[in-house]
Amino acid sequence: MKKRLLLISSGSILLAISFAPFSLAIPAWIGFTLIFFGISGSRRPFVLGYIAGAIFYILLLYWIALSNVGDARGWLIFGFILLIAYVSLYYAVSLYLFFKMEERGWWVFLWPFVFTGLEFLRSLSSSFGFPWGSIAYSQSRLYFMFQFADIGGIPLVTLWVLYFNLFLYLFIKRRKRQYIYVLIVLPLFALVYSFIDLRIPLKEKGSLNVCIVQPNVAPEIKRSGGVERRLRLIEDMLLQSPGSDLYILPESASPCLLLSSSWCRERFIKLSDTLNAGLVVGTQELKYHSGRRKPHNSAVFLFNGNIRGVYRKIYLVSFAERLPFNDVIPALNNINFGQGDFIPGKEYRVFNIKGLGFSTPICYEEIFPRVVRRYVRNGANFIVNITEDSWFGRTSGPFQHFEMSIFRAIEYKRPVIRCANSGVSGFIDPHGRIRKMTHIFTREIVPVQVHGIETRTIYARIGDVFGWISLFFAVFSFYYFLKRDYYKHRTAIVERYAEVGKGTKIWHFSHIMGKVGENCVIGQNCFVGREAVIGNGVKLENGVNVFSKVTIEEDVFVGPEATFTNDINPRAPFPKGGRWIPTLVKRGATIGANATILPGVTIGKWSMVGAGSVVTGDVPDFAIVRGNPARHTGWICICGTKLEFENKKAVCSACGREYRIKDGRVEALS
Repeated sequence: MKKRLLLISSGSILLAISFAPFSLAIPAWIGFTLIFFGISGSRRPFVLGYIAGAIFYILLLYWIALSNVGDARGWLIFGFILLIAYVSLYYAVSLYLFFKMEERGWWVFLWPFVFTGLEFLRSLSSSFGFPWGSIAYSQSRLYFMFQFADIGGIPLVTLWVLYFNLFLYLFIKRRKRQYIYVLIVLPLFALVYSFIDLRIPLKEKGSLNVCIVQPNVAPEIKRSGGVERRLRLIEDMLLQSPGSDLYILPESASPCLLLSSSWCRERFIKLSDTLNAGLVVGTQELKYHSGRRKPHNSAVFLFNGNIRGVYRKIYLVSFAERLPFNDVIPALNNINFGQGDFIPGKEYRVFNIKGLGFSTPICYEEIFPRVVRRYVRNGANFIVNITEDSWFGRTSGPFQHFEMSIFRAIEYKRPVIRCANSGVSGFIDPHGRIRKMTHIFTREIVPVQVHGIETRTIYARIGDVFGWISLFFAVFSFYYFLKRDYYKHRTAIVERYAEVGKGTKIWHFSHIMGKVGENCVIGQNCFVGREAVIGNGVKLENGVNVFSKVTIEEDVFVGPEATFTNDINPRAPFPKGGRWIPTLVKRGATIGANATILPGVTIGKWSMVGAGSVVTGDVPDFAIVRGNPARHTGWICICGTKLEFENKKAVCSACGREYRIKDGRVEALS
């Protein structure tokens, strides 16, 4: 168990350091390989998978527990624990399915679709969606390899990483040459596709000079007010950088209600008019909903002294900006964790300036590819992400958030402008190359030139086809491998790692640890050991013990209280530690009640062991043995009728089957 925990912990650490701030990428190519070795053959694959997920997410998301949220820190830590418990379940389920699929042989080659499907599922809900930590994001700095994200997005890149891990694991374990070929082809495909894609010209549509403004206003100042001070800071920063076509301010940059307060609105209109340029400002907006004034998290676009449009954030941060489903279950509004009471917008707005369209996903909306796809399909030629990440503090959080924008640029071949209050702000070109990037907690003005892009990628056209295919495989695998198509009495115990075939019935107080075939009957108080194998159509009457290393082939009958041993000279102070002696019972044999089978013997096919016998040696095919020790007393037909031989030949009086004796053994002729 210690070795397995070491492998799993090491794999999870490698996954974590592949993400920002280290952004090493390559360790993710082997992280799952170590986890696979830790899971394979384990008795507790679900628990180990859960541990792997928990270690990875604690290392990745530790910054949430350190965030600057004022008096709500206690609730924040509680929420962090719940979040880790929730997202770790995805690893537990997927790695448990890996364990089950590996036991079924070729099924394991479909496992990457299972993990990718569950990862994709995490990105679907606006209320409980949390795609942070998707494996593909570990590769964000390798833009020269992963341009094929413009075909299938994050799911396709995740599949690539997982298949590399899987074939590396299979090569180390099975030493087959063809796995090496796959390990060569995967990176080669990524490099060749990206090499070609980077050299294909994109269809441009004009350009703009854009000014990214990072004001770096501390959360404490925002909470304390300081409206005039913050307004003057914004005005000073913008007026000292004239000449741009568009100025971008971050989420919640306005210290006053720009849309509700006339004097605040006039202040920003005058600023836009003075600059003779477009201005994007993050602000809160109060609107009446169900008779109450509630806030929107909004982005306002002003141009040449006029408000040209408002975008209201659609994907709100659950438990921070609102409680999920509080509009459906009104009683939730009486619960106060220190969260906001924002309401979501409904329209995917595209603003226009000088013939170019752009959209403004707010905060973590941009980590949802499906949201950005709506903007692109609505005509956005570039993307502007405004966010407030100062509450992350000096942690890896702002860098992880920034690097997710790289894949949005690659997926849709759109430039991405990112404006964060305290960083990381920057500019990413349509191929995912970082052209400008600020430091955190600095006050900066970043001028960039942005070219609008009209090219429509395959991913923009087909959407999450690879994600939906993966989710289908995940749901199918979950049903196929976790469904119970056998009967188990409520008092019986079937271990998680045991295998039980279709149509089998397991009765009262039995304990199954090994493998049981199809259409078997396991009577009450039976035991099947961890390394025992029971074939199809076997019937174990009450009280039968089948210990590890015993193999019973199909159609065998075992009478009540019969016992199969696996240790010829047991001593309590000197355990064998799994070094058991194997026993084999061949097809169709019958073993009478209270018989004891010593280890190391082979009981021939269609033979019969009398009740109470102690079998100390091999039993030939079709032989009848009985006594203590068991002695050979005759021969028996497949149908159970005793055979009478004349001149070494016999015909069954009941079924007419013919037999002969050759070299002292019986053979069936028909």
